[in-house]
Amino acid sequence: MKWRFAVTFLTTFALLLVVWWWLDVAALYRLAVLRTVQLLSPFMNGWWLEVDQPNPLGDAVFRSGSRQLAMLLQVPALSMGLVPLLSLVVATPGLGPKQAALRSAAGAMLYYLLDVAVILAYPWIMDRPNVVKDTLGVFSGLLAFVVAPLGLWFVVTYSALRPLWQLTARRTDPSAARSAHR
Repeated sequence: MKWRFAVTFLTTFALLLVVWWWLDVAALYRLAVLRTVQLLSPFMNGWWLEVDQPNPLGDAVFRSGSRQLAMLLQVPALSMGLVPLLSLVVATPGLGPKQAALRSAAGAMLYYLLDVAVILAYPWIMDRPNVVKDTLGVFSGLLAFVVAPLGLWFVVTYSALRPLWQLTARRTDPSAARSAHR
């Protein structure tokens, strides 16, 4: 089973990388995330996000009143976390093609929402930084880049992984449990 998981994961990973570059998924993902943040940002954090406008600060700039804040996160690089996430879901033992597709879609949506949340928090973290905000910035980056693919894989495939990892309580014979207490 370990070899099957490894081969399926690596094969899916390689195929997704080819598709990723061929269809320029990173650019499409960037556009979708930043457009969503543009819609939500004024209501969620009070900053307006300008995307792909001529600006010496960069191609994504948050504005609030007279303040400007360049958005330095590389969303196309952030999107690459979907590749290991989807590869892990596809390689999960016990999932058929339909379940793998449904759970991949759920995982991708959760990953997308996590990235939107990180970018919505960006102005709050980066404007007037301090020790607490710096720590939160490092934590949110770690969460988005490293923890998200593995954590979301666990979340969307928990029911399939639980028996494999023996995460269920073992059922014992009630009479044996009573005699053990005597």
